[in-house]
Order: sequence, then C-alpha cells, then structure tokens
Amino acid sequence: MKRMTSWRRIGGCVLLLTLASTAPLRAEQRITLPKDVTPAHYRIEITPDAGALTFTGSVQIDVEVHKATDKIVLNSADLVIDAAALSGEAHDPAISYDVSAQTAAFTFEHAVGPGAHTLSLTYHGKIYQQASGLFALDYDTPAGRARALFTQFENSDARRFVPCWDEPGLKATFQLTATVPAAQVALSNMPVESTDSPSSELKTVHFGTTPRMSSYLLFFGMGDFERVNRNVDGVDVGVVVKRGDTASAGFALDAAAHILPYYNAYFGTPYPLPKLDLIAAPGASQFFGAMENWGAIFYFERDILIDARVSTQGDKQNVYIVVAHEMAHQWFGDLVTMAWWDDLWLNEGFASWMENKVTDHFHPEWKVWLQSLREKQVAMQGDARDGTHPIITTINDVQQASGAFDDITYLKGAAVIRTLESYLGEDEFRAGVRRYMHDHAYGNTVTDDLWKEIDSGSRRPITQIAHDLTLQSGVPMVNELSQRCADGNSRLDLSQSHFAIDADSTTARLWHLPVTVAAVGGKSAATVVAGAAPHALRVPGCDALIINAGQTAYFRSRYSKDGLAAVTAQYGALSPEDQLGLLNDGSALAYAGLEPMAALLELTTKIPVDADPVLASALVRVLKGMDTIYNGLPAQPAFRVFARGVLNPLFSRIGWEHSPGESDNVALLRTSLIDTLGDLGDSAVVAEARRRFDVYRADPSKLDAGTRRTVLDVVAANADQLVWDQLHAMAKAAKTEIERRELYALLGAPENSALAEKALDLALSGEPAPTIAPEIIDAASQRHPQLTVDFTISHWDTLSSLLEPASQARFVPGLLGAATDLKLLDKLDSFAAAHIPADARQDVRKATAGLRYRAKIRADRLPEVTQWISSQKS
Repeated sequence: MKRMTSWRRIGGCVLLLTLASTAPLRAEQRITLPKDVTPAHYRIEITPDAGALTFTGSVQIDVEVHKATDKIVLNSADLVIDAAALSGEAHDPAISYDVSAQTAAFTFEHAVGPGAHTLSLTYHGKIYQQASGLFALDYDTPAGRARALFTQFENSDARRFVPCWDEPGLKATFQLTATVPAAQVALSNMPVESTDSPSSELKTVHFGTTPRMSSYLLFFGMGDFERVNRNVDGVDVGVVVKRGDTASAGFALDAAAHILPYYNAYFGTPYPLPKLDLIAAPGASQFFGAMENWGAIFYFERDILIDARVSTQGDKQNVYIVVAHEMAHQWFGDLVTMAWWDDLWLNEGFASWMENKVTDHFHPEWKVWLQSLREKQVAMQGDARDGTHPIITTINDVQQASGAFDDITYLKGAAVIRTLESYLGEDEFRAGVRRYMHDHAYGNTVTDDLWKEIDSGSRRPITQIAHDLTLQSGVPMVNELSQRCADGNSRLDLSQSHFAIDADSTTARLWHLPVTVAAVGGKSAATVVAGAAPHALRVPGCDALIINAGQTAYFRSRYSKDGLAAVTAQYGALSPEDQLGLLNDGSALAYAGLEPMAALLELTTKIPVDADPVLASALVRVLKGMDTIYNGLPAQPAFRVFARGVLNPLFSRIGWEHSPGESDNVALLRTSLIDTLGDLGDSAVVAEARRRFDVYRADPSKLDAGTRRTVLDVVAANADQLVWDQLHAMAKAAKTEIERRELYALLGAPENSALAEKALDLALSGEPAPTIAPEIIDAASQRHPQLTVDFTISHWDTLSSLLEPASQARFVPGLLGAATDLKLLDKLDSFAAAHIPADARQDVRKATAGLRYRAKIRADRLPEVTQWISSQKS
C-alpha cells in the first residue's frame, strides 16, 4: 500500500512529525482468531446492487478442523449472515456476532471432529461510499453521473466483503464469481475463465483461482471500464480506466513494462500470475493512494494517470514511483507476506526502498536517492520524539495495525534497508533477497527469516546491525570528538550517542552503525561504531572530512566545532548528497538546541544559486518550514524579507518559463520557489501569478501544466472573494476527476479566514464528492488549524461518515500538523476521549508531540533567528 504521507500532504515542512504508534505490547495480548479451524479455499459468489448500495453473497469455505470444537469463529463486519451449514452436520449452527471484535461465531450442537469440512454461508452487506470493504465511487461522464465499484481490504476489511479468516498469516486460495450488469466490466485478481448470461441485463463472470494468499489481497471491481495492455515477459499487463481515459494511461503502462522484467530479474522469481492489472479509480482517501492487490493493483487516479493538460513533472515522477512501489509488493507482501502486522515493514519498508532502486535504474536523471534524503529527514524527526516506536513493533489488534502504516514503517524502514545494502554491497544483498523469495514463496515470515537468508551467504553478517536499527526506536548519532592530521592522514575519534528531540523518547542507547568518512574530494574509510567510547579511524589525506559520506546510513552526524567549520568552508566542493546531509543534520541539531540557529542560517546563505535543484528545493522547504513556525509573530515580516533574499537569486536564475533541455528537477524547483515566494508575500510573484491566472481563465492552453499548477496554488493562497468564486466555478466545471479534486481542495487554501470558513461549509454541503470533502477540510487546516479543528469537532457526526474506518482515528489529529497554539491540545484530548478508542490514539500522541515541538521552537529558537537577522543589518 502506498499511504498518504504527511509531508506530501502538508507541503514539505521539514519540521513536521511522523505518525506515531503505541509502545510495544506483549505478544500474549494479541487479539486473533482461534487457531483450531483454518481455511484452505474460498468459493465466493457476489451480486452487487450498485444503485441501492447493497450486495448479496454466498461463500463455501473449505476448512481444516485441527482439534474437535463446537464453535467456528471467523471475521465478519457489517455483514448479515442469512444461513450457515457445515458439511457432515445434520443441523445448522446457531449464529452470533461480536460487533466490537468484528467476528461471527457458529455454534454446533456437538463438537465437530478434526479433518476437512466445508462451511457454506449466504449473507448480505452494504456498499460503502468511502474506500473500505466494497465501495462505490461516483463520477461525471458526458452522459451524466456514473458509478463504479472497487474493494479495499488492507489492513483488515475483507471481512466487510465476505465472512473469512481475515488475518495475514491465514493464507488460502480464492475463487470469485460475480453477477454484474451485462454492459459493465468485472475485475478481480485473476483473469476471467468464463462468462454466463442469466438474463439480457446481467452476466455472471467466473474468475480463475488465485494462488495461496492473504485475505487482504483479494480484489473485485465493476464499472464502465476500458483496458490498454501489452505482453511483458509473458504476462498480460494492463491499465484499466473509466471509459474515455485511455489517453492518460500510457505513461503508467510504459512504467510497468519497464519495471516488471527488472523485478523478475532482481528477485530471481518470475511474477507468478498470468496477468497484472493497474486499476485507476476517481476520488481519494485520507489513508492511502494505492493498494497492491495481487494481480489487480488499485490506484486513485492521481497516482496513475497522466493528463497532458494538467499533470506536472512531479506528477510523472510520483506515478512512476507509486507504480514501482505497488509492483514491488507483488513479491514483498503478496508472494511472501508478514505473519502478522508486527512485521508490516517487510511489506512497506522494502517496497519504499525498492521503488527508489528501480526508478533510479530507469530514470537516473531524477536523482531519486538524493530526493529520498528528504524522506529520511522526515522519519528521523519523528523517530527522535516521544511516541516513536521500533520498526518491528508489537501490534495488539487491527486498530493498532491501522496506526502502523506510518513514517517509521515506510520511511525509516526504507532508510534502514539502504543502510544495510550499502554496508553489505548490492550483489550480496540481492542474493540474500533471492534466497528469501525462493525459500518462503506463498508463505508467511518474520523479519529474522530475511536476516538469516542474507547472512547465510554473506562475508559480513548484518543481523546485529539490523537488530539494533529495527528492534529499537530512536535516532542514533555519530559524534566527531576530535580530528588531527599526522603523516598525511586524518585521524579522528568518533563515538555513538542518541539524537533526541525529547530525551526520554526511547531507552535505546547502543547501536552498531556502519560509518563511512571521506575527505572532501579524496578517499574514504569505513568502520562500525558502537557505544560512547571513542573509536579511532584513519582517513587518507588531511582535507576536511564528511561523516556518513554519501548519506546512505541512518544516523545523525554531529561535527566538532573545527570539523564543522572546515566542511562548511568547502561546502561547494561537496557532493549534492553530502551538501543535503549537512543541511538536514544542521537544521535538526539547531532546532533541537544542540547547535546555534546562526549556524543553520549561515549555511542557508552558502548554498549557491547553481546548486543541484534537489538541494535547492530542500533549502526552500527549510525556509518555508521556519516561516510556518513564525506565523502571526511580530518578527515574521523581517524573517520573510530575509527568506526572500535567499530565494530570489535562485528564482531569478530559472525564472517562470521552462527552458529547453532543463531537467524535471529544475521544473520541480521552480514550482517550489514560486509557491513558497507566494507564501512569503513576494509581491512580484503574487502579481505575476494573478496575471497568469487571468490568462489561463481566458485560454487554458496558454499555460503549460507545471506553471498552471503553481499559479493556481499561489492565487488560491492569496484569494479574495472574486478569485475564490472563480476557482469554485472552475471546480464545478472541471473536465476530469483529477482536475475537480485538485480545484476543490484549493478552495480550502486561502489565507483569508472568512474564505476558509466558506470552504469548510462547502465541504459538508453535499456538493463535493464524499471522498473530496475531507481534502477541503485538510487544506484549510494548513493555515487555519484552530478554525478547522473547531469546525470538524462540531460537525463530527456528519464528517465521520465520509471517512473510511482506518482514517477516523487519524483525521482530527492530522489537522494539527501546522498548529503552534498549545490550547488546541485540550480540545484534541477531549475529542479523543469521546471518539477515539484508547488503543487507536497513536496519532493523538503524534499530534501532541508535534505541536509541543513547534511551540517550543517558536518560544526558544526563533528569538535566535530574529536576533541573527537583525545583526545582519548592522
């Protein structure tokens, strides 16, 4: 699953924290189904009534009874089981439900003996209008409104579609049959085997039997679809879209055609299904953007379709990366699956790492490893705070499993894999992954199964390093204690400590860390550093030294005073990776009070105007993040003058217009600069954006897609009533669902609080689609957290019905992502006590920690910034 990450959603502020999870719980507290009966095969028949938002179904489940029992318990949520029978039993069982546990129990008059049996059920259920279980998405067509159906089962919502053993470790095969309108297309994991026609209006579609897999990977879809496809390595690869959208599918199909052969070779195990569909759906989710259903990957349209009119270079990179992520899951997650949600990172951390690896292979010009340092920075900022958790963390129940889809699982997980591969070497690491895939295909694993496979053929075992980084929370730090030159070599002493924003965020104090140190422009040396005792290292040459050269390892680097001065003096000679690493570590240390803010501010002035655009974009985010913390303070205008002074030379160099031959990353930098200069009150940028907006309204072809997006962002942020009304009219008249969703969200973006309040009312008016309304509210929260939180709490009964279950506990805490007013915490606590179960308050802790952090920076660190800026004028 590709989840919606907070830094993307909020705009990239480096201060934003990750989604936190609970502290580990004892394994014996885990709430799971009894293991005396397990499934082997499901034969499911489904008949949806899309208009009525209901469906009927039946299922025959071949089960194995392992020990005599008079009760069979499985998962069921929002389903009514109309009849039940077990083969070999003369009497039907009594049916009972546990709504809170989401289970149904079948109690027999006497114990059922061990052996093979078939449990037959008929039932009916509801079709949701949020992305959970079987759900409907409505959209406009030239002929009027249309409706398509899809399923979303991760982490634990297959139970809303079929009574089943809805746990990842209880794999089975699935055979699906669906009766659907004759004119519509039905989709599932496997190809269609046959089709019957029970009437002129209906058809019954029989799909092939899946491989052995977890229940959350089952998929069903139905609608007026078209498919474009090609044969790739013997696999029928297709992109499925709603009718009329095939022109937007080519980019994703090309990406899949690149990626599949690469993965076949990398994993050493060919993709095992006969077809692979990438399925595009209108709408949105607050929880995820795409889902790796085996052979039938689901995507919301913005993560798979490229419309030349509105899609930017950033959209192209995003689509390629999301396609790569979900396709990686076809092996890491689908073929080999974690045994329980404790090891979710075996799915998500590896897919997040693999998406970068394959994208870098085919698009080195995008520099995705350099871009990924932003994600590592986000992970570290959360991992250094209260509420963090180990990558491998005990999950008690499905509520907590939803909270595990966070930046620690995804982003720290990917950064740790990058650390281990860089230490071991690509060839040896890949060989271990291949052994793992071969030995555990169609099965379930825990993380140590992977380390065992890698170490079995390795000259340098990684298990100790891996355990330290995955079983402990927190951010290790490598400290330069001293540095000296002797006999043409640099000799330095290093130690390992703990970087913490909150000192008691973790009890971990010891990590074994692979450390590479390089002389600027010279040779390097590597070692493993563990503990506080000095560790000596000799590096050839006597130039300035960069710690964590290449920035491939997961730790903070803290230089001695002289070491920092030396490397800063040669900043321009560093690689872009090391320049960005120095900026990221410098900003984190400064905000934590471990370095003066002056050191960070001086570093921002040293980044040259011709810096790598990824580095320059990071500088933009640093200044934008600082401005967010300054919001409403008397010193903010002075800071904005300083920030504009740093950024305008960068913008003057690249300007508003695309240059022939410029890289995609330059285009992304342009977007970031214009957007941020607009936020910083640059009058020239705002005026030009408004001029271009008027041109666009008169003739949309006059603006290219990238400029269009940026112009809309700036104009929306600075909107008055007239402009807001114009944007509203554009949203209602939008030609595509992607465009409509983008424009409605922009209505929540104005700085003007009256317009933000108007957008909030619009969100719940029934005009925007149910999946779009939460995005308007989320957008308003970026500039108006107090207003948005008050509105959301007062309208929670209405709004909560628009959110899928996995998002409900996260939504209100997520609205505090830019807040600095500590008074909001009382409101959050009161809301949580009334509406969020105690074991699902991971994001409440995250929001609390984040708000306290920003408030502390505002009170303690920004005065240093204000003083430094003032001193530059004298």
